[in-house]
Amino acid sequence: MRSLLSASRPVAIFGNGLGDHLLVLPALRALADLFDGRLGLVCMAGAPGIFFSDLRLRSVSETVMQSVDGGKRFDADTVAREVGTCDLLLSLNPWHSSSMDRLLDLLAPPRSIGLHPSFETPVRLDFERHSAELAFEVPRRVNPTLLMEPFAGPPRFRAAAERVARELRALVPPPMRVLTVHADTGLWSADGAHVAYADIAPSLLRGNKMWPADRFVELLDTFLERHSDFVAFVVGGVDLQLDQGRSGSHVIQCCGLPLDVSFALVGSSDLFVGIDSCMLHAADLYRVPGVGLFGPTSPGEFGFHFSAHRHVAGGPFMEDLAVAPVLDALDVLASTLETKPSRDRQDLAADQCRS
Repeated sequence: MRSLLSASRPVAIFGNGLGDHLLVLPALRALADLFDGRLGLVCMAGAPGIFFSDLRLRSVSETVMQSVDGGKRFDADTVAREVGTCDLLLSLNPWHSSSMDRLLDLLAPPRSIGLHPSFETPVRLDFERHSAELAFEVPRRVNPTLLMEPFAGPPRFRAAAERVARELRALVPPPMRVLTVHADTGLWSADGAHVAYADIAPSLLRGNKMWPADRFVELLDTFLERHSDFVAFVVGGVDLQLDQGRSGSHVIQCCGLPLDVSFALVGSSDLFVGIDSCMLHAADLYRVPGVGLFGPTSPGEFGFHFSAHRHVAGGPFMEDLAVAPVLDALDVLASTLETKPSRDRQDLAADQCRS
């Protein structure tokens, strides 16, 4: 352990989906803390400004990563030139590719840790484990005594994003509470091609992570009628018209906001319900109690891990998931909120972000 901690130019590499950046955040925080300003980071273009602003890093190399054959292709030669000398390479990627092999060859680090046999110290790629726990095995190879919880606090975003989220939350003054809803994510067409935020016929939704919009409307109608002290904020990239039901006057559309504003808004809420997505992972890090809806993906791998929660699985198809169990799960979590002293989660999130 001492030899690894003595690395003078360690480099971590990570690139994957939006939500995966939040899942890997505790592991990256732990590595940055272990190496105390000596860690370099290789990541996807644009990621540091959104996800990693609180990391104390020696350097950041941003690169375009394109999905190919179950992995990511990137310009390893340019990354290697930017990184320079590396005496310890730490890969948090659950994928491997020829670009990663090329980077290993170019950097030729004397020590390396990653989720693939190509690394000197391989970590078993166990998809039965929660994704955040799996990523955290990399810093645990540096220091086996590490606990994840101290590094799993809320993400930190631009001050402007936090301010906009606070202003939106202030539209619902206490004692009213906020249920944040997230219903949309990327879709795949029938031939397997990724189609982000496209209008696809319901008959082609099988195998995707989205729950039919009409069931979200039914859920909100009943929940908001039962809980008159709640309003709903709908976040995401697309307006699915979840405010068209009987309780539509208590549903506030917040779709299309910048990603960090949406995350901060989720963090200011009292309760969350949504599909497997980056918004669920944000709610988890903010410790917002929530209900996660799962079909083709596993809640054990991608569900809530830190916050009070309920998972409702309809797998493998989301359209097989009925409204009743989701409503029951929300009712249970809402009842636990009523037994605790009321405090605006906006203030709680702000306190956590300042700590």
